[in-house]
Amino acid sequence: MARHRFDSAETILKELGEAAENAAKTALAEGVEIVMKEAKERCPVYDGMDNRVVKGALRDSIHAEKERGGKEYRIVADAQAKDGLYYGKIVEFSPKINRPFLYPALDAKRETVKKKIVDAVREAIRKK
Repeated sequence: MARHRFDSAETILKELGEAAENAAKTALAEGVEIVMKEAKERCPVYDGMDNRVVKGALRDSIHAEKERGGKEYRIVADAQAKDGLYYGKIVEFSPKINRPFLYPALDAKRETVKKKIVDAVREAIRKK
């Protein structure tokens, strides 16, 4: 159902013109930066004795991957231990570790990002 609403919003933005779509993409990119900053602040920094893990590597690995020409982004934490294990998902989802940071960052900044996009689109429409 949510996907359908996204497609409808995308269609509406296209009908309103390229300026509104570009404004939405720019605002989304800015919103992604806000969420990544929050995720980095929430990300646990390993301070244990396991020398396979580099202190701060998980936080430093947080980045965004632009998809669909800037209409979508994926924020990932893809740090890799010295033995090749990618451990971002383990930290985020493991009940044993219980230190999520990506989803809580998104939840904390969701309304800020929505407002940024809505305001940018409204401004672009006003200018048209």
